[in-house]
Amino acid sequence: MGQSQQNIQKIPEESRIERMSLEIRKFQPIEYERFAQIYNSSFPNNPFSAHELKAWDDNLDKTKYYFQRYSCYNKQTSEMLGVGALGHVPWMFNPRKYQARIFVDKNHQNKGVGQFIYESLMKQLVDLQAVAAYAWAKEDDTIALSFLANRGFTEMFRTWESWLNPVQVNQSKFHQYAERASNAGIEITSLAHELEHDPECYRKLYELNQELMGDVPLPEPYSRIPYEQWLSFDMKDPGLVPEVYSIAKDGAKYVGLSSVRRLDKEPHGLWQALTGVTRQYRGKGIAFAMKLKVLDYAREKGYERIKTDNATNNTPMLSINMKLGFNRQTGWVNFSKTI
Repeated sequence: MGQSQQNIQKIPEESRIERMSLEIRKFQPIEYERFAQIYNSSFPNNPFSAHELKAWDDNLDKTKYYFQRYSCYNKQTSEMLGVGALGHVPWMFNPRKYQARIFVDKNHQNKGVGQFIYESLMKQLVDLQAVAAYAWAKEDDTIALSFLANRGFTEMFRTWESWLNPVQVNQSKFHQYAERASNAGIEITSLAHELEHDPECYRKLYELNQELMGDVPLPEPYSRIPYEQWLSFDMKDPGLVPEVYSIAKDGAKYVGLSSVRRLDKEPHGLWQALTGVTRQYRGKGIAFAMKLKVLDYAREKGYERIKTDNATNNTPMLSINMKLGFNRQTGWVNFSKTI
């Protein structure tokens, strides 16, 4: 405790915003544009549009999962300075564990705004009878890392983000992987194709997704997501690209997938999310073959960057990405705190 107290950064008095000037309000739909500005000021390499932020909030089943955003205003200037949020994590669901998020406009950081939002969220957590809170920060964000450490948060988990320019990949070096998958009787198709030809596509894809997510490294054990919630999260994602969302099939059986989405704020970029293959089909080049399909599409459509992220202990997928030439970027650190 003593060491933590000594390490707390002092906020210069001339920089501090008077607490009496700050006010927490429930977040309103008209505030998404300003929220996007605040978020993107802190994470310029991972920008989101107001449309994306609103869609993700709207797609959450709030009858099952708690979620609430808050806005922090300067009452004297009527300026929105930051956003706080509390919510369950559906894929690690525990009714008494919540993810806490604090976003402060870059121009108003280190002035007491984050602390004001934090205190409000902590009061809410007590009212909710929470037993733990999760948080995250960029691994190079010294202010956020210190903020969390000095308030009793400890690191649980870390992911690495990676980027790749598809034009720079010599795919002839990896032809043998696609050939191995084909020789094993595997067909790589797309979500668009399957939706047109298989009436059971969504249900089969859902079951595959849940099976694969059970093997994805996470800070806590995976919690199966209800079918309707999965539809909202994955199939109603405004950035979903069905024509390149890859599905690996053995006959009519779905055995692998690689999900891809467009990014509103990065028109020349794609985000490759979950890529996985069921256990009995691993080691046959299937994941590589799906990745190569995405690279083909990206090159053909003129995309200049593919982004992805992986847990630092997800050795198999990190190995594939490194072979393809993905370059590691700044990672994300997940924290937790007992309430």
